[in-house]
Amino acid sequence: MFLDTSIVVEIFRNEQTSDLFKEIYEYINDEPIFISIIQLGEISDWCLKHHINPNKRIEKLKQIVNLVPLSETICMEGSTIKHTIRKKGVKKFSLIDGMILSSARSINQQLLTRDKDFKSIKNVIVL
Repeated sequence: MFLDTSIVVEIFRNEQTSDLFKEIYEYINDEPIFISIIQLGEISDWCLKHHINPNKRIEKLKQIVNLVPLSETICMEGSTIKHTIRKKGVKKFSLIDGMILSSARSINQQLLTRDKDFKSIKNVIVL
């Protein structure tokens, strides 16, 4: 399962006993977990905003996720995805969103997200 940054943040913010954490875990179950290398920047940014040491948080995260590196193909496809989604009227869909989705597709994984901008996109689960 490929996790969007919004899911990683919710895992950080919620106790294991919370309903949201349990719902996320139902989708992850015992599957391998993936994130894009570009998401480390987003996660670090979130940590800094919330006065959390990003290095410690990312080191723990790297112990449980598989990092997908960026490639020229992922970057180019990410920009195509961004423009396609924006043409459909989703004005806030970012280039990073496109690259995250492209990264998930590059390894044939579904993307799990809380971001409503991904609604109605094939192989994306929006909680």
